[in-house]
Amino acid sequence: MTYRSLERANAYFYDPDRRLAVLRRHGAVRYLSSGVNHLKAPAVLLEIAARELTERRLVENYTAPGGAPALLAAIAFETHERVGGDQVRGAVGLANIAMTAGATGALAAAFRYMADVAGARTALVLGLNYSYFSAICDECGIVYRTACSAEEGRILPSLDEAAECLRRERPDIVVLTQPTNPSGEAYDASELARLVELVEAAGAWLVFDEVPDLAWPDDPDPPHPFTFALKGFPPRLVWINSFSKSRSLAGLRAGWIIADEPLIGFVRRHNERSLWSPVHPGVSALAADMVLRAAARRVRALHSEGAGASTAAIDAAVAGAVRQASRYLRLFSPWGDDFASFGGLWHFLDATVDWPLAFRHYAAELAATAAVCAANRRVFETRLGSAVQARIRPQRGFNQCVRFGVEASEWQFARQAFDESGLDFYTERVFADHDREDAHDYWVRISTASEAAGFADGCERLSRLLCR
Repeated sequence: MTYRSLERANAYFYDPDRRLAVLRRHGAVRYLSSGVNHLKAPAVLLEIAARELTERRLVENYTAPGGAPALLAAIAFETHERVGGDQVRGAVGLANIAMTAGATGALAAAFRYMADVAGARTALVLGLNYSYFSAICDECGIVYRTACSAEEGRILPSLDEAAECLRRERPDIVVLTQPTNPSGEAYDASELARLVELVEAAGAWLVFDEVPDLAWPDDPDPPHPFTFALKGFPPRLVWINSFSKSRSLAGLRAGWIIADEPLIGFVRRHNERSLWSPVHPGVSALAADMVLRAAARRVRALHSEGAGASTAAIDAAVAGAVRQASRYLRLFSPWGDDFASFGGLWHFLDATVDWPLAFRHYAAELAATAAVCAANRRVFETRLGSAVQARIRPQRGFNQCVRFGVEASEWQFARQAFDESGLDFYTERVFADHDREDAHDYWVRISTASEAAGFADGCERLSRLLCR
């Protein structure tokens, strides 16, 4: 199973003596395959977090098992704005949301519920995915496998292939990441709607994971798994997300899960009994990010109307999102987060943030991050395009997959790249459900959310390695 592959790789790459030798030889390790966004988080979020640490008592962020109530309210607000409030307002409330220690915490609790309470015993991952699935499935007694496309130039199964896999495998759980990890592929809205119908008809759970998406302000929203108006939350849908990838805030370990109330109740009990309890020293920044995401959506709607949106119109759209967010946070969290004082998180945020100005900076900095990713992709193609035998064009996020024309086996290539060039790679066996070390036909993840100079240096090192 893949987690053993990752354990073996980590034991090699993080051996202190070996790593020190690589650092002395190359000066730095270049992470051309990192699954984490290495670019700086928007300054407005960092500034709010810094003010929170100096102006608010940390006891006010001592969360309940489900997370800070104000943050749950902010997530509910943003979800309603994205999907359409009339469609989901009765289906997504605070009882449907729990904070977790990153997406791994969400997966740990959700899979435990599906195994212990719902009796799930098999899972099917569409495409490749996190190595962590193998660890949690092993712990829960769930047998899982990955299903990859047989078509050239893709990993995510086509809808026809997915339908055939469901018919043949009859899994208890279907796992879909949008965009997929590691290749950045995604189903469009009509394909996702059809997949949701297929999974529902099969009586399976759908674990819908959006963690690898960067949520650019100028990009259209990715399709969501709600395909019709809901009176209640779909009982077998598990929707997972995180601030780690999208905002380069991995150190906060802030993920969240949206699901039916029985599962969320289980997650909160799981949080309370385990080391996965959510910690949110940057809760104000996370809530502000939800408000600014909603503001970006309203500004996009202005631009889509065709007429150039004036500064006044943009500011008015931002103010409208802020007013709606304030209703949610004041309604659902009227007290301080420790329930000891009036005011709470919204009072702190609204008193210290110039929302129109914050939005302009937020949108500009995230646009600059998108530009760095795009420029890094061009650098990679310019410097290494001739060495690539096959590639999967990414559709969202910052990951893509390529195959190089090298004679070395998968594990030999990864070790050689690290020792001889200071390059840390994630190759296919970290994401697949096999543990072969000698594969010669394998994908390599390339991640472009890195500082431009370091990424260019990594490409140069890889070019020299491949040309030997």
